[in-house]
Amino acid sequence: MSPNGSVPEVKRNIFFPGQQLLAEDLADLNLANRELRWLHNRALHNWGIGIGLQVQGQRGGSVVAIEPGFAVDCLGREILLIAEQTKPVPAVAGASGAEAIFYLVIAYKDDADQQVLEKRPGVCHSDGSVRLAEDPVLTWRLPNELREGQDIVLAKASILNCRLNRALSLAERRNARPGQQPYIYSGQTGSQDTPWQVWPAPNQPNQRLGVFVEVDTSVAQFHTQPTYIAHIVGERFSVGKKFSLVSFAAVANPKPKQFTLQVLLPNFGPSVKAVNPSPADLPNPDLLDALKTLNWHVVWMGVEG
Repeated sequence: MSPNGSVPEVKRNIFFPGQQLLAEDLADLNLANRELRWLHNRALHNWGIGIGLQVQGQRGGSVVAIEPGFAVDCLGREILLIAEQTKPVPAVAGASGAEAIFYLVIAYKDDADQQVLEKRPGVCHSDGSVRLAEDPVLTWRLPNELREGQDIVLAKASILNCRLNRALSLAERRNARPGQQPYIYSGQTGSQDTPWQVWPAPNQPNQRLGVFVEVDTSVAQFHTQPTYIAHIVGERFSVGKKFSLVSFAAVANPKPKQFTLQVLLPNFGPSVKAVNPSPADLPNPDLLDALKTLNWHVVWMGVEG
């Protein structure tokens, strides 16, 4: 491969009847075909996971399972896993009760590191390898150890006390083949049981920024992190308590199975108490009760692909 990893220095191999072939001739032929194939892969295709390589690992587990599959790295090299494998979770405890983050990656393994499957004797009592395994590198890496494009991320693990502290995250996976069309799913929370919570102002316990809610989207069965669009449905004016709510909603912390909808209720000052009342005028429990009375709930849509 050329130094810049783009166009390889390839020589065209030709043969003639009666030619004496040496090992170098066949090695050069194999090298040329491989370099041209890798050039094709990186020039005309995306790098990432082609098929398979699904990973299973649930909270509390100490081992993850990786299914067979195929991937291509940014240099065009094919990465093949032909049989299911298991991988122990890194034996780390975490620091001061915090999770340790590791990435499970698969990568291309060079010829020099491959297992020798067959050796044959040659002339003059010499011998050499004629068959190598096609095994990949399958390992855990810290975030600062990742080689983008060469390490194909299969999953992200949050580890505490040598076990998975939560289910594996698959949002970091990259597919070599984009979907033929986007996958779209929509849903909504219940009008009477949306679990709104108060969004407190930082370092100001007697103030609030607004409210928020964790929205469960697991019913959509997204495989990767989608793009979410969400808005609030419900009344904005409380007749009984005589106040109005002016809100600004935004999606935060999107994940394949959930997202957070943060709703800002700006304070317009003491002269406008009837709009977005402060905690002094409308305590937090009363505000949450009012949202239920106003039938506040979330309508959302996720687009994957």
